[in-house]
Amino acid sequence: MPVPASRQDFAALLNDARRRDHLSIRAVAKIADVPPTTAQGWLNGKHFPTPALRGNYLKLVEHLDLVHAVPRDLWDESWDALEPALRSGHSPYLGLRPFRVADQELFFGRSSQSARLAAAVRDLAEREGHGILALVGSSGSGKSSLLAAGLLGREVTSGALTGWTGTELPVIRLLATPDVVLAGDPGRRLVVVDQLEDALALPPLPRRQFLDALAGLAEQAVVVVGIRSDAFDSASSEAVLEPAMSQPILLSSMTLEEFREVIVRPAESIGMTVDEDLVRILLEELAPASGDRIAPGALPLLSNALLLIWAVGNGRRLTLADYQAAGGIASAVERLAEQVYLSLDPAEKAAAERMFLRLVRVAGDELVRETLPLADVDGTTRPAMEAFVAARMLTTVDDEVRISHQALLSHWARLNDWLAEHRDDLAVMEKLRSAAEVWLVSERDPEALIPVRRLGVFGPWLERATRKRLLTDAEREFIAAAEDHFAHECDVVQARQKQLLRWRIATALLALVVVALTIALLVR
Repeated sequence: MPVPASRQDFAALLNDARRRDHLSIRAVAKIADVPPTTAQGWLNGKHFPTPALRGNYLKLVEHLDLVHAVPRDLWDESWDALEPALRSGHSPYLGLRPFRVADQELFFGRSSQSARLAAAVRDLAEREGHGILALVGSSGSGKSSLLAAGLLGREVTSGALTGWTGTELPVIRLLATPDVVLAGDPGRRLVVVDQLEDALALPPLPRRQFLDALAGLAEQAVVVVGIRSDAFDSASSEAVLEPAMSQPILLSSMTLEEFREVIVRPAESIGMTVDEDLVRILLEELAPASGDRIAPGALPLLSNALLLIWAVGNGRRLTLADYQAAGGIASAVERLAEQVYLSLDPAEKAAAERMFLRLVRVAGDELVRETLPLADVDGTTRPAMEAFVAARMLTTVDDEVRISHQALLSHWARLNDWLAEHRDDLAVMEKLRSAAEVWLVSERDPEALIPVRRLGVFGPWLERATRKRLLTDAEREFIAAAEDHFAHECDVVQARQKQLLRWRIATALLALVVVALTIALLVR
């Protein structure tokens, strides 16, 4: 059999051999020991194995008896080429990472929404002097970027809110410092509290503390909260949020023209051009069959694809060939996440899995993103974290790291497999986190400790030492304190029981002596 002329020809040959042997995609994945999505990419020629997976790929090739047909240019060296470009930080596209205030020069496509939001802020300030506004939008609609780069960036810097004092307070910071005193003129203070859904998913005590802090903040400034639309009902049930939720500012889907700005304008801002063919293909892939608006969830996927397209390009213009090399919008998140993961060594891969499990928590039936203090990232995990930060899939802010966007939870199959496998672990970890938070809030009061080893929900789970590696230092400290406290209590109880037993024995002996003496006296 002649050697195939190209890698694509070999992928087709591999797929034909798979069909000949009646192997499903899952069966192929099992042979190669890779996720089904990775195996499918190999078979349809969308991507080829990185160096870390060459052994897995060759196992499949050997199984299908195609070793003799492997072309010389088979191996995918794309991550080796992409990594330096992504780490350089020169890209005009941010991938999955939301825009920050400092990124306002690259922020396009939302000028009308930014102006509308600024007008609402001014109107509330003129009527009440302070209060809360709610910006509501679905996941992927760009709320965080609009609040940071649009409202706190352009509008405060040079737009309708020039002269105002703008402050961004993440949920976790407001929890840590609830008594915030704001600077600036009383009628011209703006505070943004984004991702309010994270606070609403907290246990009752910290949730109430957060809402009390938010109410205090709203007495000093106009507070704009960003909230996902699927948390609308939960927010509406809170008294402090009810006025804002009764008249929310709804973030609408972007138009095709606004998406064109998102594609073209960042590149133009650094002197690059974007081929019209590329713009047309991107819009065709994103747009519905009819209408001039694009579904909100497409925005982070587009941004991630543009980051990859830029990374594989020549630095002067973005072309349709770059788009094809990047693998298209639909697979860009999966492909980039897999390339980053597969570039790690075995110890770093295991550390990456543990890290991502720490970056997600269970809130009812939902999985939500969690922050992890950088101080809790050990030496083995840090290279893995930095690789995903370079790819914009993780974001570090204020000495913490978090998953950049919910889209990663939906579009990276390996992460979904981890979360499914460890769903029970996540539920236990969430209960343990809540118990540890109560203990920390009570200033480590021993009365707030619980006998973790004796409780069915924690005891068996903690029997495996490897699970403790999923916990933060504070949670491990809580467990150690609980074990010491209840071990000491057990010792005290045992000492008391022994003392009581000795007393009972002594009492019984004394009673026997009295009886003996009485009998002796009677006998006389």
